[in-house]
Amino acid sequence: MKRSTLFLSVVALGLFGCGDDGKESASDSTTMNMTGIGSITITTTPMTDGTGSSSGSDSSTPTTSVSGTSSGGGESSTTFDPNDCGEAKVSIPIVTPNVVLILDKSGSMVANPGGFWDHDGDDANNDGIADSDPNMMTPATPKITRWNSLYSVVEFIVTTFDNSMNLGAVLFPSKTAISDYSAAACPVAMAPEVSVGPMNGQAILNAIPVASDTTLKGGTPAAKGMKVGIAELEGIQTDQPKFAILVTDGAANCSETAPDNTGLFEVYDDNLPMVVGDAFMNKNIPTYVVGIAIQNVTSPASKDGNPDNTNTYDKLNELATLGGKPRAGDVKFYDTQNQVELQTALEEISQQILSCTIDLDPVPKYPDYVEVTVNGVAYGNKQVMDCMTEDGWMYTSPDKNQIELCGKACSDFQMSGALDAQYRCPNSG
Repeated sequence: MKRSTLFLSVVALGLFGCGDDGKESASDSTTMNMTGIGSITITTTPMTDGTGSSSGSDSSTPTTSVSGTSSGGGESSTTFDPNDCGEAKVSIPIVTPNVVLILDKSGSMVANPGGFWDHDGDDANNDGIADSDPNMMTPATPKITRWNSLYSVVEFIVTTFDNSMNLGAVLFPSKTAISDYSAAACPVAMAPEVSVGPMNGQAILNAIPVASDTTLKGGTPAAKGMKVGIAELEGIQTDQPKFAILVTDGAANCSETAPDNTGLFEVYDDNLPMVVGDAFMNKNIPTYVVGIAIQNVTSPASKDGNPDNTNTYDKLNELATLGGKPRAGDVKFYDTQNQVELQTALEEISQQILSCTIDLDPVPKYPDYVEVTVNGVAYGNKQVMDCMTEDGWMYTSPDKNQIELCGKACSDFQMSGALDAQYRCPNSG
């Protein structure tokens, strides 16, 4: 079982019941388990009068100290006011999604000129002049390869969310692919280039071709790549959610059932929609589909290594729907025409995968006195009114058994995985 890397740094809760008179009671030492946190020891120590002995007066307030090691390996500690309240047991689910990136490494990602694109979107009309210059005197920035952009965006994503997601990567075709009108252009490794696991960002960057590589070769065996990625996710024995992200710049070919080389390259691989649909419907593994520089046109019938009479735009729309994570509107896949849009798409997908809705178990006895801190920023017990425009948190229902983090609180939690919640009493001071 893979260890979760997304954890609550400390869950601060009271260990004393608040009676009608506000008095507290507790044993001197108690050990409990907190799901995903580890073994925690709680010790009550009376305050001293400065001489090392308990003063015994009413003004001497005992303190409760809690410390332990989190499942993520970090040390956690805090000190509580004994008037804090809540249950002496807590189980807050920690959602660490398992995500495999299935990346198109075909020759078209670097082909000249087709594999080069307007990565920063400053030359929309493709005339070589920067769109921002009304006098048409400023040259647009030079185009770069689609692979250069994809590498940069993958670098940003794995760096930003390395603490929050278990990541892995599959390349299609593999690095052994060559430029040949044969199956030699279509290999995919039997195992992922990087198996899904915690803190894998650098391993993924080391395993895929560097940004400047212009020697990529091969067809588009997307179905084979999806099969490897889905098998990897299936093999992870955990209740944590699983997702595939497919990024491609063309229609799938290299079918495993192709009768000959013409069928291998000039016919769309109908196995891909079946693999994607089966993963979602029967294996509970949804797929996000991202297109790079896809045009809404039908390809000609010619011996060019691309599926004939195929509209890739329509095919990716179909895939996104079958994968269970279509976008709203007419365009179901993430349609990106430059690097800025590509990064925005993968950020949006990552934020969807990383939920900012957190179940509270047990439900706090005094929900109005729950205080929330995210990655060191204290938001207190005041709920926001509008989660779309404010930073902080709010309950999601009248039952007060679930909170949603909003704005900066949500984004900070997604990147750090660190959240503290205190259950307090009305008289806890």
